[in-house]
Amino acid sequence: MKLNYRDKIIAGVLLAIIILLVGFFVPVKNQIKKNKADKATLAERQEVKADYEKKIAQIPKLQESIRSIYNSAKDTTKIFVPVEDVKNQVLLDKYMQKYADECHVRILNLELKESTVSPIDYYFYDEKDKFKDIRSQADINGNLQAEYDASVAGSVALSQRAKENVIKNQYGLKIIGTKKNVWKYLEAIKKIDNAVVINSVNITDFTFGKDAAKKANVQLPDSPEDGAEVSVQAENKEITNTSDVQIVISIYSVIEMEEPDVELK
Repeated sequence: MKLNYRDKIIAGVLLAIIILLVGFFVPVKNQIKKNKADKATLAERQEVKADYEKKIAQIPKLQESIRSIYNSAKDTTKIFVPVEDVKNQVLLDKYMQKYADECHVRILNLELKESTVSPIDYYFYDEKDKFKDIRSQADINGNLQAEYDASVAGSVALSQRAKENVIKNQYGLKIIGTKKNVWKYLEAIKKIDNAVVINSVNITDFTFGKDAAKKANVQLPDSPEDGAEVSVQAENKEITNTSDVQIVISIYSVIEMEEPDVELK
């Protein structure tokens, strides 16, 4: 079929319109797809942003929690003897000499043994339930067992608690003094606020001169109330109301924690 001039004009216009529409709708369609992808990416980024903002908001609380834990640990470690003092023999000698001077005993020998890492023990009573079978026969309602469990709960909790390692320094010293002053010296060590534990005490003459005086047929004067030293002469030997005493103590130390740097840089 042949087209006249008018039909050719109309066909050309329609073709042009079709080309224009195709050229318009294809980019629009592509842009719509791109917009959908961008919206999905934006949603993901906003979710990530919200998560970061939530974490940033928690930073002050986390900083405060870290500081609180550090301060609590610092207070706990105050009981331990500083490592620097233990390593320095002169400082440690002065540390023990102070109590010797106050209690009027003489230190004859001092020995610091090699430091070791050791678990620190908890003091608790290891309760043995000897009457469990008898109690169970009378425990109709279960109250007796509940009361018993409550009474030993503290000891059970300590027995199951993990033991922490600390630096253990054993320190041996030999002193001489009267009975009263030796007792005062041991009491002074016991009252030290730091983590110092008396492991053993060995008294050479637990009669503090009385047996020696009796064997020599002499009378040793009674010790005065202040625990001062008295003596008696027996042939070519002087007998006193003193004795050598070997003491072994353990001194516990920890390495102090550095203050955490929680500030944002």
